[in-house]
Amino acid sequence: MTTEQILVKNPKQDSPIDIIVPAHNKFWMTAFCIENLYLYTQLPFHLIVVDDSTDLTPLYMAKLKKEKSNITYIHSNEPYKEGNQFFNAALEKCRYDYVATVMNSIIVQPDWELVAVEILKGTPQVATVGLKCLMPWGTIESAGITIQNAKDYSAITTEDGPMTSGLYPVDIGRGMPAHLLCNSYEREAVQWAFAIHRREALIGNLEEGIFNGFRGWDDIDNCFALRKAGWKIYFCGSGVGYHYPRSTRGVELLNVDEMNKNKENGRIFRTRWGLNGLKPEPITAGEPNRATRRRKVKADVRSS
Repeated sequence: MTTEQILVKNPKQDSPIDIIVPAHNKFWMTAFCIENLYLYTQLPFHLIVVDDSTDLTPLYMAKLKKEKSNITYIHSNEPYKEGNQFFNAALEKCRYDYVATVMNSIIVQPDWELVAVEILKGTPQVATVGLKCLMPWGTIESAGITIQNAKDYSAITTEDGPMTSGLYPVDIGRGMPAHLLCNSYEREAVQWAFAIHRREALIGNLEEGIFNGFRGWDDIDNCFALRKAGWKIYFCGSGVGYHYPRSTRGVELLNVDEMNKNKENGRIFRTRWGLNGLKPEPITAGEPNRATRRRKVKADVRSS
């Protein structure tokens, strides 16, 4: 399904959605994220904030709940260890068929949700539609995730340097101008920092306790689990948000322990899904467009 095939005639009367916003400190970022959700979301929505913060976030949410009637706030005094703990806690409070995951490090842009919801409504086999993540300075961070063979894709680089063997998840379009990759296509995975899902597909498929804490591999793993269960994963470039990557857990490249945890989780993910030399399950969709086919830009392994 292409963007041109989708017509949104009256979104105000269309399907309402749940919006999950995980928060882990960075109060100012949570407030900015929520402010833009209220400014730019067209569909009626139920906001679910799942929070283990030790800053002013609880006070901010208490005030906001007095002003808004569509908010559920979940606060944990025990820190969550991984993304799926946030998501599963929120799913228990969801009310609608479609649920968005919007990290507090995302600043949504106008009409971000409309086309993705139409894709979900019109394509029952799709579980998740990832949206376009832009870097704060305006270039693309991710327009979906593809699995690339390091031997055939010379630009793959990890914390250990350039890779020459094995299969790795790579963000499509990283570093390209923001106006590119605006169409919709099927992919192996997408970022869950900014995506809309079919709630039915998520129930029971978001496994906890696989990784050593939340280190950036949960969402790719979830996409693979959904595909294994028979669902499809799409990307939709019509929904756009600015993303501040790694803003919640910090820059692990400055911390040896964090780097080692990220490497460990990468190994767990690649071993679990047979990416240490085996070919991944193929995606039938072709390359997104000519710009992607002819790109020769450096791509980093997806790790945030």
